Amino acid sequence: MSRDDERREYFRIRDNLPVEFRPISREEFLTLQDKIRYNSTQVVDRIHELYFLNAREPGAGENDQLYGYMQVINRKLDMIIEILGRSSSAEHYNVIHTDVNISGAGIQFLCGMPLTEGDFIELKIIIPVFPYPKITCLCQVLRMEQGPDNRVAEKMTAFKFMVINEKDQDILINYIFLKEREYLRQKKETES
Repeated sequence: MSRDDERREYFRIRDNLPVEFRPISREEFLTLQDKIRYNSTQVVDRIHELYFLNAREPGAGENDQLYGYMQVINRKLDMIIEILGRSSSAEHYNVIHTDVNISGAGIQFLCGMPLTEGDFIELKIIIPVFPYPKITCLCQVLRMEQGPDNRVAEKMTAFKFMVINEKDQDILINYIFLKEREYLRQKKETES
């Protein structure tokens, strides 16, 4: 195998992230793929746009500006409640906070769900950087290996992102670069 064949397409990091996942059928995969591919799950706060919009309107006063800020706070509180509590749709999902090995092409973590290679999974990852977007993607199980502690029920499972929105993938890749920079900065500081 040549050196070029061994190169990965994306950087890979280890982190501890909240993930939600559930197995889906091939038919459900086909139904969800366009919805996920063309709809970004990015949470965006456009507080500066609210400010400029209110400033341009004739007669826009402090109450209008305050109302805009309250809308932003309300969205943030809704997001925090969703992260901390399980939503009604999360009942069908396995929700875990676990160590992951993640890149722009896939994710690997210790999974206790009985899966087989080739199974399709709907996966949601919460990126722990403000505004905490929840990225939804469709994955396929690539491989399953015995876990590090030789636990019978849990296997180290690798998932390949089959369908992910481009903007969401960019958010994920930017987060990976951010974590890699932090790691390199800490490494440099400890060596000094």
